[in-house]
Amino acid sequence: MYEVLGDIIPFAVGVALSPLPVIAALLLVMAPVGARGGLAFLAARLLAFVALTAVFAWASDLVDDAAGSTVPAAIARLLLGGALLVGAVLKWRGRPRGDAEGKLPGWMTSIDGMTAGAAFRLGLLLTAVNPKEIAFAAGAGFTIGGAFLGAGEMVLAGAVFVLLACASVAAPVLTVAIGGARTAPALAEARSWLVRNNAAVLAIVLLVLGAMLIGSGLSGLG
Repeated sequence: MYEVLGDIIPFAVGVALSPLPVIAALLLVMAPVGARGGLAFLAARLLAFVALTAVFAWASDLVDDAAGSTVPAAIARLLLGGALLVGAVLKWRGRPRGDAEGKLPGWMTSIDGMTAGAAFRLGLLLTAVNPKEIAFAAGAGFTIGGAFLGAGEMVLAGAVFVLLACASVAAPVLTVAIGGARTAPALAEARSWLVRNNAAVLAIVLLVLGAMLIGSGLSGLG
């Protein structure tokens, strides 16, 4: 069980270090909807990651049982790791140079006018249809499903992954919920730093986790 936790924590950290969801949470709590929008966004992230992790854990367990071997899941980890390495290279090449400002997706301009319901839908979409988030959840799910744990241990491992993965989004939401308007300057500074370093941070995260998945896949082939 402890070995599995050690394997999935890096995937959770990878999700937590993904800048765009954190930037979206920061924009929401600084918008008129405030903490309510941030809480709705966080709830959607939690639900989406629970579903994704459960699906990939179930799929990994099912494939391994059908094949009588861990090789299929190991190959899936190798392919996923390779895809993350490619993503890391692309992100690094696309990072801002010199004094250039980082670019954010156009949809972020609509966050200022969002309701709590719209923030919830954004949280679902930003998680469930985001290839990078799906890849991290797949890495954790494959690890949990391929470890032949009991039902209770699988639930515990999944809960650890989901809670750690969403911790970075929870931080600004809870900060505003507890500290109120006086936290605005610090949150604005954090947002500016993340916008500027978005691509570089994500490239490093993808590189590390891609290498981990490839290493895990190679071990599984043995």
